[in-house]
Amino acid sequence: MGDSDNTHSSGDADLDQAPVVEREAALRFTGSGAEYFRIWAVNLSLTILSMGLYGPWAKVRRLQYFYRNTELDGAVFDYVASPAAILIGRLLALGLFVLNYLAFQYSATAGALYTLWLVAVLPFLLWQSSLFRARNTRYRGLSFGFDGGLGRAYRVYAPPMLVSFSPSVVAAFALGPKAALWVPILSLLGLLALPFFHALFRRYMQSNLRFGDTRFGFSAGTYDFVFIWIVGLIMLAGAGLFGGVVGGAIAAAVAVNVFKSSHGGDAMGVVIFLLFWFCFLSIGSYFSACFQKLVWEKTTVGPVGFRCNLSARRLLWLQFMNTLGMILSLGLYRPFAAIQLARYRLQTMTVTGVQHLGDFKLGAGQSRRGATGESAAELFEMDVGL
Repeated sequence: MGDSDNTHSSGDADLDQAPVVEREAALRFTGSGAEYFRIWAVNLSLTILSMGLYGPWAKVRRLQYFYRNTELDGAVFDYVASPAAILIGRLLALGLFVLNYLAFQYSATAGALYTLWLVAVLPFLLWQSSLFRARNTRYRGLSFGFDGGLGRAYRVYAPPMLVSFSPSVVAAFALGPKAALWVPILSLLGLLALPFFHALFRRYMQSNLRFGDTRFGFSAGTYDFVFIWIVGLIMLAGAGLFGGVVGGAIAAAVAVNVFKSSHGGDAMGVVIFLLFWFCFLSIGSYFSACFQKLVWEKTTVGPVGFRCNLSARRLLWLQFMNTLGMILSLGLYRPFAAIQLARYRLQTMTVTGVQHLGDFKLGAGQSRRGATGESAAELFEMDVGL
């Protein structure tokens, strides 16, 4: 009898010590090309007829379709933004860039000074866009949020803007007629800092997102981004070298009249273009796949994690076929291509620990803000679309 009790107690202890198995669920995308084609056709028609003013309403309809057809563990996402706030942001962005053009038309000095002013104001607008996008995204009735501070936004966005815009400013003030030569050289040198800026930007964005009252965690290091960029830039240099060699060989062949037909040179020009296009499509697919895997596999939301099995090769094939379909259909295949791409990219994502999704709660700051606070946020937050 005593042995039986001991055995029973030992079994209970084993059960108590059994590891908790984290339940997993893959994202599902339920949209169809035929459904989205109707939305796309109406959006395109109304945007053209309104000379672009319908664009924000088209964007909201498009995002609502994609969000509401993205399912995780039996619940779907939603996008609840106000098109009027998007319109205000877009008009503001358009005004900024029109003023930029007019300033440079007036004088190089005016253009340079206006560029410096843009560097001062754009981080604020980008910060506003981040708040807007997060606040208007919902899942299981809870809004996402963005807690990145404005000061941090300036430390993240201002350095790459200075690197991007400073060549034209320096040229306007100091280089005079030599500006046309030095601006592209200085701009290319600025690319060397791009991997570090990318890591800084993504860390700021990902680690300051919030779902309900729970902040996202992000563990990717700068070296992870730098490695992907180095491989991609090596691929880019290789593609450029390959294209240059092929182009030089074709040019030499044309020069010695190898192609007897008068259209031979034109045909080979098309071949060169297609080779370059395929090379750059390959590099783009590599970057998209690697960065999606890196960002989400290094992201956590409390006990919830992510896995991604996106393949650069599969993505390249999908984009190649989609582009071919759009060319053959004179653009009418575009909505079907968008659906196929969204389905593939979303359904390569697996969420771990989905049993915890129901444990997230509304943040204290959100619950205190209430309806009046929400209205104020809609008034002051906007999507600049930059």
